[in-house]
Amino acid sequence: MKKRVAASLLWFYSMWYAGAMIAALFGLSPALGPILGTAAGAIVGVDPRHVIWGPKSTATRTVAPAVRSAITAA
Repeated sequence: MKKRVAASLLWFYSMWYAGAMIAALFGLSPALGPILGTAAGAIVGVDPRHVIWGPKSTATRTVAPAVRSAITAA
């Protein structure tokens, strides 16, 4: 979870900076930076399609045959 938060903050800052540079270069509104930063940070943090972080894996436990027979016999 720490990696996800750190990545979200880094993407937020980098896209804010990129948006501010684009706005200054083309004479657009300075609000472009925070808008792009918030969008990028949210997409990386939430990752709705599980492209970046992947779904959480669930570990399956298997029971050895000898233990299984001892459990069922009891």
